[in-house]
This record gives sequence, C-alpha cells and structure tokens, in this order.
Amino acid sequence: MRLCVCLLVVCALAAAQVPPSSHIWIITEENHSYEELIGNPSMPYFNGLAANYGLAVQYYATQHNSLSSLMWLVTGQKVTDDDNAQACFDVNNVVRQLLARNLTWRAYQEDLPYAGFQGLSSGNYVRRHNPLIDFTDTCAQSQMYFSVPFSDLAGDIAHKQTPNYAYITPNLQHDAHDGSLAQADSWLSGNVPAILGLPEFKSGGDGLLFIVFDEGGLGGDNRCSSRVSNGCGGRVATLLIGPQVKQRYQSSTLYSHPNLLHTVCEAMRLSACPMEGSVFRSMSDFFNTVDIATPFSGATVASPVSIRASASGNPVNAMQVYVDNQLAYQQNAGQINASIPMSGGHHYVVVQSWDTAGGIHKSGVDVNVQNEAIVVSSPAPNAVLGSSVSFKAAGQGGSFNSMSLFVDGVEQYKVSGSSLDTTLSMSKGSHKIAIKGVTSKGEVDTSFSIKVIASTIKVASPKPGASIYSPIPVYAVAQSPNGVSAMQIYVDNQLTYEASGWGLILPLSLPHAGQHDIVIQSWDNAGKVNKKALTISILPIVVTISTPRQNQNVGSPVAIKASASGPDVATMQVYVDNNMKYQVSGNSVNTSLSMTSGKHYLVVKAWDSSGGTWTSSVNINVN
Repeated sequence: MRLCVCLLVVCALAAAQVPPSSHIWIITEENHSYEELIGNPSMPYFNGLAANYGLAVQYYATQHNSLSSLMWLVTGQKVTDDDNAQACFDVNNVVRQLLARNLTWRAYQEDLPYAGFQGLSSGNYVRRHNPLIDFTDTCAQSQMYFSVPFSDLAGDIAHKQTPNYAYITPNLQHDAHDGSLAQADSWLSGNVPAILGLPEFKSGGDGLLFIVFDEGGLGGDNRCSSRVSNGCGGRVATLLIGPQVKQRYQSSTLYSHPNLLHTVCEAMRLSACPMEGSVFRSMSDFFNTVDIATPFSGATVASPVSIRASASGNPVNAMQVYVDNQLAYQQNAGQINASIPMSGGHHYVVVQSWDTAGGIHKSGVDVNVQNEAIVVSSPAPNAVLGSSVSFKAAGQGGSFNSMSLFVDGVEQYKVSGSSLDTTLSMSKGSHKIAIKGVTSKGEVDTSFSIKVIASTIKVASPKPGASIYSPIPVYAVAQSPNGVSAMQIYVDNQLTYEASGWGLILPLSLPHAGQHDIVIQSWDNAGKVNKKALTISILPIVVTISTPRQNQNVGSPVAIKASASGPDVATMQVYVDNNMKYQVSGNSVNTSLSMTSGKHYLVVKAWDSSGGTWTSSVNINVN
C-alpha cells in the first residue's frame, strides 16, 4: 500500500501553511454528534471555547468504533475493526514521525493504573480509547512507559516537563462515553485551564490544542459530509485553541480526522505524514498568518532590501520588521511595503504582526545581502505552475544595462535596463531557471528551479475492469497548477465520498455485487473540475451450507456447518423460519440448534465490513 501511494505522491509534506508549533495537545471525547454539542446548555464550558476560539462546523469522523476511528487521528488509515485489539501494529504513525525529529510524546490516560499498562481495561480506563500504544514503535520497552496516568500531568506541568505532543483521554465517565455531557463538560472546565495556562498558550506562543470527538452518535449518524449521509462516522464538533488560532472563527470547510493529522504534521514540521494524512489538506484557514511576498527565503538581495508582507486573520494594529532580532521598521497597518538598509552578508528577517486581540504572529526568511543582486518576485523558487509562467525580476544595487532569462541553459528573453517582466509558455516537467544581469562592474545572476504540470488525476487502485471484493482499496491523487482543494468519488452517478485534500487512500464500501461505474473527481482552488472514470465489478460473497442439505430429513439438535467466500466477512448468522438463532464472528459456522419436529426454513447470512449481506438457504424436515 505504501509503495502505491509513493508512486503517486511525494512522500513528504508540502510547503507548510500552518504556523510552526512544538507544543501540540489533543483531547478526545466520545460518541456524540455536532447537533448534540453545540448550543447544549449542559456544556457551557465547551460552548464557551467554541465561541471564543476555532470551531470546525463541517467536521466528520472517518468511521465508527472507537479504536477504528481514533486510529485515523494518528495513522491516517484504517488499521483494525477490533475494539479489543492488543496487537502492536507495524504501521506508520505520528509517534514514529515525532521520534524521527527527536520530539517527545506522552499519552495521558485517566484511570490508567500505571505507566506502560497493556491491559484492555482498568476501572474506567479502556485501551481502545488510547490508540498511541498499539504500534511497534510505542510497544517497545523504550517507549511504552510514555503512556502514563493522567494524574502525572500536574507534576509534568509543575516541573516544566510537558512533551511536544500530548494525547489526553478522560475516563469513560468523563469523555461522554458512559457519563453525561454535563460530566464531560465539568471535566474539561476543571482540566483545560491548566493547559491553557502554560507559556506556549500566552500571546506569541505556539501552543495548539484540539478537542475532538472520535465519532458521531451511534444511533445512526453515519454521515461523511453534508451531502453524503452514509459510509463514515458522523458529524462531530472539533475545536482548535491557541494563540495562533483566529478568535471566534468558524470554518465551513469539510474536514475529518486525516485533516487534523496533517495539521499536526505540518505544525510540527514533520518530514512525512502517515498515509491519508499525507494527501489531506491541513486546517490552515484557522490560523492567523504573516505572509512575506518578497524576498523569498534564501534570496540574494541588495541594500536597501525591499520587503513586502501582509497579515491575515484577526484585524491587525501594527506590523514590525526585525533584522537579526533587532527592530528595524514598524507600521500601523496590516501590510508592509518598505526598503530597509542592511549590511552585507547573511541576515534573518522576521515580519511580525500585532492583532487587535493582542496576538503576536510572525514569519521569517533568510537573505544574503550583496552589493549588486537580481531580486525575483515571480515565480517563487520550487513553485509548481501551469504552462504559462510569469517571470518578474529587478536588478538592485547597481546600474544594470540588460537582463536575460535562461530556461534549462537556453536564453529565452532579453531586455535592456534593470527590470524583467515577461510570460513564457513552458513544457511540462522540471526546469532550471537563471536570470542574468549585466552591470558596469560585470555580470550578476541568480538561479532556481520550478516545475510545470497539467491538471491530472492518477488512480493506482482500483484498476479499470477489475473484479474485486468490497471494500475496494482506492489510491488516487490529483494535481493542478492552482492546487487541489477537494476530491470526490461517484459510484453509479451518486456522490459516495468526498474529502478536502489532493488524494484518496481509503477502503470504499460497495455492498452490491455486479458492475459499477466509478468516477473520481477533483476540484482545484480556481474551481476547475477534473475527472477520471473507470468501471469495476464487485465479486459476490458466496455462502455455502455444507450441512444440512436441501430437503434433508434430520434429527434435533440440527448440526449446521457453513462457510462464506471472500476476504472481508465479519459476521455469520443463522436464521430458522426468519428468526435469528445464532451469530458468530468470522466466515464460518459450526453449531447445533434445537428445533421442533416438522418443516423448517434455514438461512445462513454473511455480513461483510461494508454492511453488505449475502445468504444461502435450505429447506429441511426435522423428525
């Protein structure tokens, strides 16, 4: 599976859009849909947080069952359907990526009897609500003791030993699983303030807290989005809290657990993100940001250095420019367009904004100041673009006689003077760009790379014409010069699944056998649509009753043996005269049932994980 994905996408994070953070906190709650939470008078604290910080109003859990759903938060994929799993799964996960960056983690678990406890339950603690301990990385002796009792948090805070990544689970009474929503709210109000009191949650800090429900209500909330009513885990309320989060912000963008995972990976600057977390977009719209348009980081520039930047998010009172940690410029506005003198050599330039709520937000670039330089304003280094590329550059620090543009070593454009502004039609692929200027002192140049692409959808699975069992593995990625914002799957002209991101890595349930028309569709940031169509066939699961045979005379109790074909049968049931009499997990039945004398109609039914049912029947006569 991992190989298929890497054939389609670069197995690393794209350029980060979320402010960096080395202090991520996640609190998970249980089994309640959005409509039960937002506006509920039993949850005044939770609703107060939702009103003052960030609320995702179109956030949907990926699937049902506690452990299955929570796995998507930390692995970006379906790992198991077994809530009682005690295995150590060798799958990529957020802890593996944290350790690769030498970052620390802890799972704070209320009612955990002792650090490293591996049992299924103890008191009101259950292992299925603690997904971080289920991996080969975290089962290791060197890591297992970072799953600790929640009571350890107070000491860690007091001794300033909190980890970079903290995963918190209240017990069954306090996470709304067994207890009331009022109990859950009381627990949050009693424990969240200590977290928000940490230095990283003060103005200018990088703390980020998520409060997320694992799944919607179990009474039938299977929504995947506002337009797809079945197939996922339901609509839940998810909060984002921190100094870099927009105040009183509500996002209507479609999000789910892999989006939250990607946000964590991006904030912590992890080199890779597990599975679907790698192709789902981050929740970047929640954050206040400072965007430096010029210069690009790593650019060679001349003094005075032209700096253009703007702030987004909360209204801004002032913006400042720091050069090597010294204040060099300030303006009472939400944007900066200034020229700042700097000495020759390397400098670190930080643009900082102050918003009306007292929030501090910043971004920085490295520059190399020379006597003469060519400063490029378009395109950015390593940009991904369409075939029509705009080039803009200016010579600074000297008297430029001419400017020339080279693509892959060939001169494509030349102009007299100190500025270059042209558009070229370019072939697909990577290109080496060089811009050279001639001054009275000689030649000045700068070089960088760009990539030109077309809008495409690549589907590694399923293959056109494939005959396979449900659920079908879907591996697809889309690309566009404008950036891809969303992906959708249509089955037989019906919207079946959609997500915010540029790829799909998921099992798609199709419970009906036979031929199906699949269309995978992408939307880019300019609103353009791209489609890829294919046809597949879903193989039926065949139920075979080996004992008793059709119209056989048998004695009571009746021996019943049956099996089901296919790789994904979860449950088998036996019905006698339309009444269920027996059920077992797995794909086979071997039991005996007492029956009265006379004729009976015996049905064996198999359930697959897609929710599809497959049956076989016999008529028998009991002597």
